[in-house]
Amino acid sequence: MRLSKSKGFNLVELMVAMVAGLLLVAAASALFASILKANKTAMQVSRLNQELQSITDMMARDIQRAGYDASAATNTLLYNPTSGSSTTLFPFAFKSADDLESNCIRVRYDDNENGALDNTSAAGETRRYKYNSAEKVIRLAKGDEGEADCADVPEKGEKISTDDTIAISALSFSMISGSVSTGVRTIRLNISGNDIKSPALGLTLQRDIRLRNDGFLP
Repeated sequence: MRLSKSKGFNLVELMVAMVAGLLLVAAASALFASILKANKTAMQVSRLNQELQSITDMMARDIQRAGYDASAATNTLLYNPTSGSSTTLFPFAFKSADDLESNCIRVRYDDNENGALDNTSAAGETRRYKYNSAEKVIRLAKGDEGEADCADVPEKGEKISTDDTIAISALSFSMISGSVSTGVRTIRLNISGNDIKSPALGLTLQRDIRLRNDGFLP
């Protein structure tokens, strides 16, 4: 009885197979790493967008409340934003000459609905949002410390942006030209931010905010 000789792979074939296997593993690893990187980038962009949207919403809500007065029935059409004059100065009036700067806005509204501007409590009825370029954060100061205008020491107030996650690279406020003549002025807010760990990831948001409680002499 004759036994047939079994033949296997020779050395060259084994080496070719090993190289092919290594190439396949490398391709799979590269694809996996690429997917992980894409997921990480997507999460960072989503978090950045969420942070900026949250900050924008917070500022927009206060800006929309600017000028609210529980006693508005007797205090409407009192402030003239062009001349700055008033028959009886409306304490919650938004005065763009004093309350609006390129990176700062100050608003007042009757939070406790007593018809008087109250800044004695911790949650004062004057709110000031200001960008600190050195810290790359936005700060909210509550109450009025007698400032003539929005310009103030930028370190005042609490941070409303998480400086361990995102860096605010720019914040600007501007009055939209032509909105005064409509009777309801509109503030344009622009905010830009970057991810702390990946500074190349940046996002800019813009929102137009109407001063819903505006009341002034045309």
